[in-house]
Amino acid sequence: MLCLVFGTQQWRSLGGDREWLETNGLGGYACGTLSGARTRRYHSLLTASLASGRRVLLAGVEEELTIGTQKIALTPLGKKNGNSAEVPDRVSFCRQPWAKWTFEGSWGKVEKTLFLPYLSNSVYLRYRMDTAEPAALTVRLFVTERDHHWISRRDQGFWVRSASSHRLEVGRVGDSKGFLHIAHNGRFCDWESAGWVGLPLEVERERGLEDYEELFCIGSIVKMWEKDGRLDLVAGVEPEDLWEIAWREWREDSRRRETIGDGGDALYRALLEAADQFIVLSSRQRQWTVIAGYPWFTDWGRDTLISLPGLTLVTGRFRISRQILLRFASRISDGLVPNFFPEGEGEPAYNTVDASLWFLHAVGYFLRYRADGELLGDIWIKVKEIIESYCDGTRYGIKVDPRDGLVGWEAEGEALTWMDAKVWERPVTPRAGKPVEVNALWCNGLANGLRWARSVGDRKAEGLIRRLLDKALKSFAPTFWNQERGCLYDVIEPDGVPDRSVRCNQLLAVSLPVRLLSADRERSVLRVVERDLLTPVGLRSLAPYDPAYQGRCTGPPAIRDAAYHQGTVWGWWWGPYCDAVARVDGVKGIKNKVAPRIFTFLNTHLYEGCVGSVSEIFDGDPPHHPRGCFAQAWSVAEILRVYDRIVKGAC
Repeated sequence: MLCLVFGTQQWRSLGGDREWLETNGLGGYACGTLSGARTRRYHSLLTASLASGRRVLLAGVEEELTIGTQKIALTPLGKKNGNSAEVPDRVSFCRQPWAKWTFEGSWGKVEKTLFLPYLSNSVYLRYRMDTAEPAALTVRLFVTERDHHWISRRDQGFWVRSASSHRLEVGRVGDSKGFLHIAHNGRFCDWESAGWVGLPLEVERERGLEDYEELFCIGSIVKMWEKDGRLDLVAGVEPEDLWEIAWREWREDSRRRETIGDGGDALYRALLEAADQFIVLSSRQRQWTVIAGYPWFTDWGRDTLISLPGLTLVTGRFRISRQILLRFASRISDGLVPNFFPEGEGEPAYNTVDASLWFLHAVGYFLRYRADGELLGDIWIKVKEIIESYCDGTRYGIKVDPRDGLVGWEAEGEALTWMDAKVWERPVTPRAGKPVEVNALWCNGLANGLRWARSVGDRKAEGLIRRLLDKALKSFAPTFWNQERGCLYDVIEPDGVPDRSVRCNQLLAVSLPVRLLSADRERSVLRVVERDLLTPVGLRSLAPYDPAYQGRCTGPPAIRDAAYHQGTVWGWWWGPYCDAVARVDGVKGIKNKVAPRIFTFLNTHLYEGCVGSVSEIFDGDPPHHPRGCFAQAWSVAEILRVYDRIVKGAC
């Protein structure tokens, strides 16, 4: 159980900075600051995942406790308390496993629990109240109906009608059918607080984006009691059986989450619960997939395949892992795995040079966990398609150079590796030519393919792959070795000039199962990475002495994107770092170097940013403030994979 406790002053400051996240297994979510203040456009109590995309419906609530003439603001919607109400003396927030707040003062205690039923676009709020005197809890409800990337304005119109004394329906003017249905056991009042409210969005302003939103308050739910009482509130997309869904799922999800977090220490259980949030059933195709990051990413090919071992294999979700691999195999086109699937309607994008190679790596990882001849038989034709397409040449100039057997690419204005940021449609780190990590993955994929060809008895493919692998292995070290620095070049550019930038990408040449370097060179690469790139929160994407280094990833989009891969620290690189340490330094290295760093990192970071999850990126400069998505799939997945390795003592 992860818990944070705040006094009054801490609650006013830190409570508005740290965030929480709940998900529903469909891609829908609820998230916000611990204090309840909305600082992002994505903050909501119900963002539903629908066929048309993710829609914000219940934007937030304000909760106020009244005891006699005393008013206590539990969660004001704005960053600052906008009325004369007092704040609690003490507030705690826990993940146990749902989001739970406890507000305390001399007047008594209020407990609030927020829960999203699994595979249902609904949210359940439960308040338990214990006060010394008669009291009333007022919950003001704020709605909108918009794409979760947008900002709402009062040019929208909403209607509210009471389906019964304890049921409400909310719709848009001009639509006869409501988009939100609410059930409660209080009393609905619409005359005191209904109307539009404008709110500044502090984080959006810091990110250089539109930072003012207008929400519609439909009214308040009021619950009165003598000494103790309970207010239940359920909001969802479908009108039927709201209470039944909430109660049934509360019980079933409690058992499900207990199973997820069963075994291990508190950090391990927290990572398991965080991993569960990214595995979702696609609302478009009703197939399992991975959300790359909350709150704004969808399912991305590269991110999914890097995340798959940690999210599905370490956690024992072999059936889901298999389905995801088959899904991506079915969408391979010209040897390319989709880079990402757009939200709502639209065709996937194939603008990536490495997603197909990560696919081969993920399949190899799966088959090490589970011998599955049927899966290999089902996807073998796609494996051959990838290898043959890379050899013959495919989109974006992706092609194996027949002279050295290494993969290169060249396409004006594109950024096809994982370092894909653009500013004004121009790549910040284009990396055209032969990137080092792409060719490490290529060699690893060929080594996997050679074993699989033997397994399925495809002698012709076996001969081709053996020749490709032999040539690539002979070329890799002579091509990429930077004798001056004792590490690897980042890219061999199309004109043959090496890019001497010291980046984390070279670590894949030491961490992947295939051996590409001598033991001495592997050790040298690892030491350079540790000296120049390793931080307490992960690996920098560029050495700090490089003239292009950017130590902070903040500000408007163009400035942030320019820093995104130019020194920013990425949490998912903990995985390759651990694998490289295991190869070079063995079990002792895992025990003495990786484990202490991971323990220290998790004991700090799981309580900052989004409580219980791991951020996408961090500033390259100390104090390494978390940035980007506050909960990122490959960050959680790779750290969980590392932690699992530490716990089990495996190297």
